[in-house]
Amino acid sequence: MSIVETPSRLFEEIATLFASEPSRQEILSFQPSDAVIQRASELLDLNREDRLNDDSRRELDQYEQAELLMRLVKARIRAEQGRNEEES
Repeated sequence: MSIVETPSRLFEEIATLFASEPSRQEILSFQPSDAVIQRASELLDLNREDRLNDDSRRELDQYEQAELLMRLVKARIRAEQGRNEEES
């Protein structure tokens, strides 16, 4: 049996960003909304208190995966910008 998960709000925001065909600068400037930051903070508090249920755990895992994805994308953009500056 396959479980279809609803994407976290952060994944939704990232999908919207990439669907808009952003420039590299727009990607580098991306910040989650205040609502996403607040929800992530709530989940982290619940985690510290060992009060996450299975759904909340999956949601927190998605936030962590989405954050990792954006860090990797931004790091690759910065690395390429650095290479381009060296070549100039």
